[in-house]
Amino acid sequence: MADKNTQPPSSGTSARLENVQGQVNEVKVILTDNINKVLERGERLDELQGKAEDMVASADSFQRTSTRVARKYWWKNIKLMILIGVIVLVILILIILAATKVI
Repeated sequence: MADKNTQPPSSGTSARLENVQGQVNEVKVILTDNINKVLERGERLDELQGKAEDMVASADSFQRTSTRVARKYWWKNIKLMILIGVIVLVILILIILAATKVI
């Protein structure tokens, strides 16, 4: 049984082979670029995830601090209202006493 493909490749076959080899090389370059882009994207995603986690921690800290400050100023406001109420009450008592000529 003689094999028919034992003849040396003709120039047409050689050109086609070179053409296919060139296309394969182009595909290899494109795939390499795509793989590099995917790896870079993964690194950027990791960086973004780290930044997002930092932002969550900062947001929690900010919320706790703002709640504490809001409570502090709420109490300060209540104390001021009580003080104003006491002053108004004292003035009212003085006016009533002055009107009844007790003072």
